[in-house]
Amino acid sequence: MHLSAIDQMAGNGNSIFHHAGVPYKLLMVLALLIGIIGADNVIQLGILIGVVIIMFIITRVHAKEIIHLLIYPAFFSSLFALFKFQESLASGFIVIMKGTGAALTTLFLLSTTPWIEIFAFLSAYLPGLLVDIFMFTYRSFFILIDSLENLLRSIRLRGGYHSFNPLMSIKNMASVVGLVILNSFEMSERMYKIYQLRGYTGGIPVVRDWWKVTYTDGIVIVLSLLIVFGTVIMWRLW
Repeated sequence: MHLSAIDQMAGNGNSIFHHAGVPYKLLMVLALLIGIIGADNVIQLGILIGVVIIMFIITRVHAKEIIHLLIYPAFFSSLFALFKFQESLASGFIVIMKGTGAALTTLFLLSTTPWIEIFAFLSAYLPGLLVDIFMFTYRSFFILIDSLENLLRSIRLRGGYHSFNPLMSIKNMASVVGLVILNSFEMSERMYKIYQLRGYTGGIPVVRDWWKVTYTDGIVIVLSLLIVFGTVIMWRLW
């Protein structure tokens, strides 16, 4: 599954971006997103997307997984671009490049930053209960997806798909979804009891040491400033 591959890349990567602190990476990603969203020229968007691609090359992540996940935003942005193509080719390409560039930038953050670190950063600004819900949901998501894949495989092997009887296939799929929902409720109750036995009182303690700026953080900060200055200069040139 592509999401589990992204999670593995974020946890096992060894590039300068993987070692940088979460606040500084979020600053850089925010600068890129503002530049991509605010750009109104194909050349500007091409330069910003090129910067993101170069950063991906530095991180040495699996390009196959990234490309697979980019297909979805590229496809849906292409649907919106059909209306813009009636105005001009440039307008249509701008819509596609904005959607794809924003998705590519977000994937860069997710493929270099484990979700646990993102949740830990959010816990400094959001209620602890809300962050705990995010963490529990994240932990359960892959378990439920694996359970769903096993159920679908079992139905396929037992002839649960009927090409000439779509109603029967829909009925079987609805049963699978219902079973997964029931399993999710059971799993959430079991997980809550386990955490209670381990001393959970409504907040998971986290350690935050992001403010100790390292050389990797310095590189990311400098790169963020260059992106901001470069974006402002490009806006004024065009």
